[in-house]
Amino acid sequence: MSGYLLKRRQVAMQEKTSFWQRYGLMILTIILYGLDLGAILFVSQQLYKNIVEVTTFAALPPVFFVLWLLRGKAGKENYRQDWLKTGALSWIMTIILFIVGLSVWLAMPYSLAWSYALMMALGYFLYHSCLRKWIPGWGQRISELFVCIFTLELAAVLLFPIITGMKTVNQAEAILTRQGYEEIHYAVNTSPSGLELIFKDDAPELTRSEKKTGFYVFSAVDQGEEIGVVVSPASGRIVRQASLSDNLVLNLMIHQ
Repeated sequence: MSGYLLKRRQVAMQEKTSFWQRYGLMILTIILYGLDLGAILFVSQQLYKNIVEVTTFAALPPVFFVLWLLRGKAGKENYRQDWLKTGALSWIMTIILFIVGLSVWLAMPYSLAWSYALMMALGYFLYHSCLRKWIPGWGQRISELFVCIFTLELAAVLLFPIITGMKTVNQAEAILTRQGYEEIHYAVNTSPSGLELIFKDDAPELTRSEKKTGFYVFSAVDQGEEIGVVVSPASGRIVRQASLSDNLVLNLMIHQ
């Protein structure tokens, strides 16, 4: 009887080991993707109040997964081979995507979307160039590739404030506090072109980096007067302020 129970236990352990060997990386991929989405929402909505672009590239993995599910057994195998092959065309497309992503990111360093796309290309490159060769047992499953990509993308999103140096809403509010403003409240975002509408002929001069992103608009009290204050997240500079009683457009934006 004891021998039978021991054999059953060994079989159960083998089945458990087999399950994690088969699905462990897939589960890790799903967890990493969920963390990616959570990090994107936190950074874009909580830290920057949607002033940074929410990347549409994050929607690509579910699309690939649905396309994979719609295929038959042979089609799924071909799909797997397409992702894991390292032919000349695959390398060319990876290099092109990386160069395009890097070029756009250098031109638009405050774009969360393009930093995300850049990590997709970098993850693909690192997986095929070294990781599938260095890590024992790798080189056969698509989930290995996506673990690499999602890990890099998670790091890029979480490090976005440090890499770009963009001031968050809370940091911008702290700047206003140090300047002596009171009753500070974030109201809305505006664009560089929006400043011309708000201030017309008195629109502020902007630096090159300030033109590449939007602006925070705060309401505040300065020496007993209610004002609107515009802060650049790129430089942390107060680019313009105006009394709400004298600027109808700014007043409407804040109290809409």
